[in-house]
Amino acid sequence: MLKTFFTFSLSLLLLTNVFAVDPAESLAPGAIKGFVYDSLMRQPLEYATVSIVRVSDNSLVTGTITDETGFFKISGVEPGKYFVDVTFIGYYSKRIGNVEVKPQLRSFDVGQILLVSSSSDIEGVIIVADRPLMKYQIDKKVINVSQHHTSSSGSAVEVLENIPSITVSIEGDVSLRGSGSFTLLIDGKPSIMDANDALNQIPASQIENIEIITNPSARFDPDGVAGIINIIMKKNRLQGMSGVVNASGGSHNRYGGDFLISYRKEKFNFLVGADYNRRGMIGESINQNETYRNDTTFYRYSLGEFDRGGYSWGFRLGADYNINAKNTLSVGYRFGDRSRGGFSDLIYKEWISAAPNDVLEYSSTEDSDRGGFFQHITMDYRKEFEKKEHNILAQVSLGSNKFSQTSENLLFGADNLITNGQHSVGDRPGSRLTLKLDYTLPFGKSSKFDAGYQGNLSSSDESNTMSIYNTVTERFEVNSLFSKNVDYQTNIHAGYAMLGGERGNFGYQLGLRLEHTDRYINLVGESTDFKLKRWDYYPTAHFSYNLPADQEIMASFTRRLQRLRGWYLEPFYTWSDAYNVRKGNPDLIPEYIESYEVSYQKRFTKNVVSVDVYYRVTNNKIERLRSIYDDNDNIFLTTFANVGESFSLGTEIMVGFDPVRWWHFDLMGNIYDYRQEGTFNGRNYSAKSFNWNTRMNNNFKLARFTRLQFTGMYNSPTVTAQGTSNGFFVTSLALKQDFFKNAFSLTLSVRDVFGTMGHKFTVRDDNFYTYTEWNPNTPIFTLTASFRLNNFKERRRGSNGDNSDPIDDMGGDEGGF
Repeated sequence: MLKTFFTFSLSLLLLTNVFAVDPAESLAPGAIKGFVYDSLMRQPLEYATVSIVRVSDNSLVTGTITDETGFFKISGVEPGKYFVDVTFIGYYSKRIGNVEVKPQLRSFDVGQILLVSSSSDIEGVIIVADRPLMKYQIDKKVINVSQHHTSSSGSAVEVLENIPSITVSIEGDVSLRGSGSFTLLIDGKPSIMDANDALNQIPASQIENIEIITNPSARFDPDGVAGIINIIMKKNRLQGMSGVVNASGGSHNRYGGDFLISYRKEKFNFLVGADYNRRGMIGESINQNETYRNDTTFYRYSLGEFDRGGYSWGFRLGADYNINAKNTLSVGYRFGDRSRGGFSDLIYKEWISAAPNDVLEYSSTEDSDRGGFFQHITMDYRKEFEKKEHNILAQVSLGSNKFSQTSENLLFGADNLITNGQHSVGDRPGSRLTLKLDYTLPFGKSSKFDAGYQGNLSSSDESNTMSIYNTVTERFEVNSLFSKNVDYQTNIHAGYAMLGGERGNFGYQLGLRLEHTDRYINLVGESTDFKLKRWDYYPTAHFSYNLPADQEIMASFTRRLQRLRGWYLEPFYTWSDAYNVRKGNPDLIPEYIESYEVSYQKRFTKNVVSVDVYYRVTNNKIERLRSIYDDNDNIFLTTFANVGESFSLGTEIMVGFDPVRWWHFDLMGNIYDYRQEGTFNGRNYSAKSFNWNTRMNNNFKLARFTRLQFTGMYNSPTVTAQGTSNGFFVTSLALKQDFFKNAFSLTLSVRDVFGTMGHKFTVRDDNFYTYTEWNPNTPIFTLTASFRLNNFKERRRGSNGDNSDPIDDMGGDEGGF
């Protein structure tokens, strides 16, 4: 895999040398370059017009516009004396003289050109404007994270709590439109971590935008029932040195900090950043189990405290080299460590229905942790041709990890001596190589053709060891029956093609993706292995139509799948703790999803109304099924099975408006009907529920540099194949104050203001019943300080899955099949 990475990287460098040569520029006798800035804010002015005027006859020679950094360069200028005229809407024009191109001096640098705003009262003015909370494109929603002050000190998970289409459980697990199966991208690139682990690690303060793509085009990997969540990290667009530093601290052992420093000089941009965060949550848990055998009911009840959380740290480096106006080479590297787990101290009571007064009391402690070291290196090359939107993008990325998971459970009798215990360790080192090549060819007036290749090559070597506590020797001893080693290898190669364009008010995009999967699972030391070779196809279709009065309607269809994670397939028992054991199912087949969606949007000056209607059919529905393990009334076995089909029909509604000038209000709702039909081993696992959740977001401008935000979220009860999850309600509050012309800010946030975050869920079958209740200690208070060096400004650019930014997070499990 490493050899393949370096081979592809060298090919990229060769491709750069071949394509990067601009014949016109290489033969040009001279060039004039410089930067255009706002005179007050010292911010770059993108799209400013720069004209080269000959001094001798005042004739226009040539011209250009500035890029997003305010930079311009005009090549092919003959020797002579010139004026440089700069104009931009809302600013006074400016003429620069004494510009002379000489034969012996090929490039003339005019330096920084400062334009003055045409406002009659500009002195001392600071522009304070809020960007929209959300904007729409033909295939996605783009969420502006900078407007979520209540989650500024948290992780990506706490930002997602306030975003349409997404729900977050009390444990921090994310669902997209009711499904926990989605693909996570970081700057358009796959993550080698588990999606929830990666989202809990990424600091909210380093996120620029979040893209929600519920019906992705053929360009994207089709993995994930519900679609894609793409995290766009912050980048800088200013010349010279600039950066941002954040630090936060609060209750529940929550503290952290991060920085991002950038240096941009004409063609080069260098970036360095680091982050450290510790998140904690404490509270009380209640668990009640009932198992039924013959005429006897067995009861187990527990009550105690939990302390969940963990830490993460990371370091990132990146560099961009703009070879010329049409060629860019980017490299990036990120490494770090993470740990996520918890500790619980519980009191247990056990009895049976025949002897309700004969109660056995004991205590238990459980300490679990999962995490480890990771690293990721990327290289991107982008070539823009003469025609607008005609480009080619090549990417190669290699990620590796040394993840592990440990769990230790001890039972104590009345004399406080250990009566039973077990210790489980799972080492999961792995690596993933991703190769990608995208080509876009525009033709006609407004049509374009896209085609590309993507390869995902992943491998992991997993070892699982379970040890039992020996009360005689007072030591843990390995139980070989439950200790296994497994090797995984998965190679996925895909090609796609798309045709899109516009015809008047009508827009369309049609795509097809073909994919071949080659999977191999080997149980080390045993003769058993599992192989799979499979071809799949994934059609996509997107349509849009612009109606009068700023109205638009969109429709789309996609076919997707849910790849099988490695531990879904492991054909042996793995102990999670003293009461829970898991066994995979190598006969599982992937879920295939057909997704339909229709959207309507009405835009006003500052307001928007949107309505989405969606219908999703999941074939080969996979469920986690619980049962009593080996006739032991206190131990539960979790297995996986294809149980049938599921259907989701729903609508999402969002209304955003300004009741008054100083108050912006967003109301979002998701209502859907869920139905599941299927059987397994003669047992009916059909279920249905009517689900809904709603969010409100209030932003108040108390003063020019003071913001108050109040958010609320409610998730209704929902069902699974064997149980129900109760609804819960959460509110958050934040006050942000800016100082020193936005160079410094303080944000005080309160999460779960009214202490309503508690959650309850049940699982029921013919021979057992379980009830679990989590009650965290809230509210949680956090104070965050942010300092901007040289008024750091992020590059506001979205991603279509082909973002060429070098800085990437990493993640993914051992990959899917």
